[in-house]
Amino acid sequence: MSYFETKFWPRNQYQNMEEPNGNICRSICKSIIAGFFMALFVMSVWNVSFHRSGKSYVVLLDASSQMVHRTSPRFLSFGLDSSLLRDMKNFPINDERFVNLARHLSPAFVRIGGTSADCLFFNETVVESPEIRRNPVDGGDISNFTLTDTDYLAIYDFTRKAGLRMMFDINVLIRTSDNHWDDSNAKKIIAFSKGHEMEIDWQLGNEPNSFKLVFDRAVPAAQLGKDYFHLRTLLNALGYESSILVGPEANHIGDPDDKGVNYAAEFLENEGHSVEFATWHQYYLNGREATAMDFINPAVFNRLPAEISSFQRAINSSGRDVKMWLSETSSAYGGGAPELSDRYVAGFLWLDKLGYSASAGVNVVVRQSLFGGYYAMVGHDLVPNPDWWVSVLFKTLVSERVLHLESANNSGTLRFYAHCTPEASLISGVPAVTIYGVNLDVHRAQVFIQGSWMRKNAKVLLYILTGEFLKSSEIRLNGDILKLKPDGSLPPFTPVIIDPSQIITLPPLSMAFIVAHGADIRACMP
Repeated sequence: MSYFETKFWPRNQYQNMEEPNGNICRSICKSIIAGFFMALFVMSVWNVSFHRSGKSYVVLLDASSQMVHRTSPRFLSFGLDSSLLRDMKNFPINDERFVNLARHLSPAFVRIGGTSADCLFFNETVVESPEIRRNPVDGGDISNFTLTDTDYLAIYDFTRKAGLRMMFDINVLIRTSDNHWDDSNAKKIIAFSKGHEMEIDWQLGNEPNSFKLVFDRAVPAAQLGKDYFHLRTLLNALGYESSILVGPEANHIGDPDDKGVNYAAEFLENEGHSVEFATWHQYYLNGREATAMDFINPAVFNRLPAEISSFQRAINSSGRDVKMWLSETSSAYGGGAPELSDRYVAGFLWLDKLGYSASAGVNVVVRQSLFGGYYAMVGHDLVPNPDWWVSVLFKTLVSERVLHLESANNSGTLRFYAHCTPEASLISGVPAVTIYGVNLDVHRAQVFIQGSWMRKNAKVLLYILTGEFLKSSEIRLNGDILKLKPDGSLPPFTPVIIDPSQIITLPPLSMAFIVAHGADIRACMP
C-alpha cells in the first residue's frame, strides 16, 4: 500500500479479524442487524428535510450484495484530439513529464480521434485550400491535412511508454462518387501499423450524424454500417482480427427529436456485427454559455441517466447485444468552458459521471481530453488540473466490480456509488469496499454508512477532496494541496482514519472516497 501512510493504524490489527467459531451466531446477528438498519434507513429518508443547515443521510450496503456490473479494467480512459496532430511541434508526446502524467492513468485506452480525424490523410499529400475551412460549431480548422509515418510512430511510442492502449479513428470521409467508403488510405495506415507490430484498436469516423452540419456532407446510417463491415473485413485480412472496432461515435443522444438515437439504431442494424462496443459522445453544457452554477446544479447532472437510457434504447431496438462506451465525453462541448472545465468545480460532474456510468453498465468512459482545450486534465504547462487528481484517486481506490448502494436520493445534492476496492489497494489482503461521490450542497452533509458487513477491527479511511473556491486550479486532499513530487511521482494519499460507527461529515461542495477496510461483502472477496 504505497499510497497510504499506515502509521496511524498498524497493519497487524487485521491479524485477529476472523472468528471461525462464531460464524453461525454472526450470521443470525447479521440478519437482525440488517433489519434494524433498513428501518433506520427508512427513518432517515423521512428525516432529511429537517436538517437544512447540515443534512443527514444514510447509505446502506447489503453484506450479500452481488456484483451488479463489471466494467473494463480500462474503464476510465481518455482522448487526445486529432486536431493536436496538425501541430506536432507543440504536442508534448516526447516530453518525459507528459509521458509520466499519462502513465499514472494507466491502464487506459487513449483515443486519437475527433472532428479532425475525418480530415486526416496518412502519408499522402493533400491539396491545400487557399482558405482554412472552419467548423461552424466551434470555429475549429476542418481543412484536410497529412499525418506522416514518423509522427504516427511517435504517437504510438508515447502510448507504449505510458502503458496505454491506442485507439485510432480512421477518416470515413474519403469516399467514392457513389458515397461508399474509399479504403485506399486506410489500407496504408493499417498495413504500416502491422508492419511495425503496433497493437491498436480502431474507429471509423467521428459524429457521423452531424456531418451535414459540420462538413456539408451526409453519410446515411445504413451506409456507415456497411462501411464498418468493410473495415472489419479489411482489419481481419491485414492481421488485426483480434483488435477492437467500435462505433458509430454518434452525438446528440437524448435530443427531443431522437435523431441521434435513430441514427445509432439504424447503424447497429446494418453493421453486420462488426463492432464490439456501441459508442456515443456526451456533454452536459455549451462551453461558451456555461456558468459555475451549472457545474453544481443537480438538474444538469440528471441529464446523463436519461441520455444513457436513450442510447440503450437504440441498442435494444437494433437487436444487438453489445455494451456501450461513452467514447468522447466531458463537461462542456466546444473545447470546454473557460476557467470552469479545468478547475476544481469540474470534478463534480466528472466523478458523478464515472459513478453513474459504472452503475448503469457502461463499459468504458473516454474523457475528453488529457491535453488540449479548456477541458484538459493536464495544462499546457504540464501541471495536472484537478480532474487529473480525481482520476488518479479513482484509479487507485475504485475497481471494476460495481456494487448496488441504497441511498435516500441519489439524484439530488448528495450522490454516492460503491465498488469493491482494487486488490492493489488492500491492506494485508483484507477485503474492502470503496464508496465515493459528491456533496453539491452549500451546507455540510452528515453521512451514516450502514450495513451488517463490517468485521471486528474494521476501519474506515476517508479521502475528502475540497477546493479553496469553485474556480480554483488546485485541489486539496484532507486539507493539503495535491502536488507531484519533484521526480514526478505521486505524493502519499494520507487518509483520515475513523471507526465504522463514527459519523462522516462532508464539507460543503466536496468530493469523497470512503474506503471501508474489513468489509464482508460477498462480491469483494478475493
